[in-house]
Amino acid sequence: MEMEQVAAKQATGTSENLRELYFQRLHQTERDPDLDRRLVAAVLEQARRVIAHPTRPQRHQFLPFTRMPLADLAIEETLEEAFDLSDPETLLVEHQEIKPFSLVAMLDTSSSMSGEKHLLASIAVAVMLLRIPSKDIGVVTFSSTAKSVKKLQVSEDPASVVLRFLKASPKGFTNIHVGLKEALGQYEARGTQRRRLGILASDGRSTEGRDPVELARQFDFLAVIHLQGPGSHRESSVAMAQAGHGIFLEVEKFEELPGRIYDALRLVSRF
Repeated sequence: MEMEQVAAKQATGTSENLRELYFQRLHQTERDPDLDRRLVAAVLEQARRVIAHPTRPQRHQFLPFTRMPLADLAIEETLEEAFDLSDPETLLVEHQEIKPFSLVAMLDTSSSMSGEKHLLASIAVAVMLLRIPSKDIGVVTFSSTAKSVKKLQVSEDPASVVLRFLKASPKGFTNIHVGLKEALGQYEARGTQRRRLGILASDGRSTEGRDPVELARQFDFLAVIHLQGPGSHRESSVAMAQAGHGIFLEVEKFEELPGRIYDALRLVSRF
């Protein structure tokens, strides 16, 4: 665990080359597809450095031998449960599988998130895209309005989603309510009863829109990553995490965001 945290902490900052590519693209009057490709590749590489170890928890199960004949025999559990050891149906085996879950991440892209903050947020997005199967993750950006950059049940290459996020230039005010509403809309569109899991990265301060706490209650588990800074509202972030039956995590320095997203992802996936 300690090694994972150290590796993630060491990888959270942005390299000079990555900054150069980002600001070069930011100030171009005409888009250069080759520059876009190199920037996205650098973002994904930085995200891979954050992901030092596999994090998706596994579900431990005891299944009948006839269902998983190549798995290891669970001797103690078989002896406790079986009455007739000659019957293959009474033999139990141990089986581990990746625990499936779906997640919608919501990231602030208001004007206060411009520049290197936006670049670091793109690395955080890449971390999630590399750790969760594409069809199981949604990505929402919000400022005065909200937009689904990536929808649930749609499989896309991580590079395409990262580029789309980078193109969502920060602007406008902060309306957390519409961000939560857009994320919940993705779950409603699925028409399933699966858990509503979310990660929200925000400073907690809504400069317009309705109180977001009422919508936070509609999540089964909401991880709120509070971005500290001038004007941030810690109490609001705590209130959303509590209303969303989730967790509250803080980011003191913005370069910690990709690693903190990684921490949140691990916690959410264990819910």
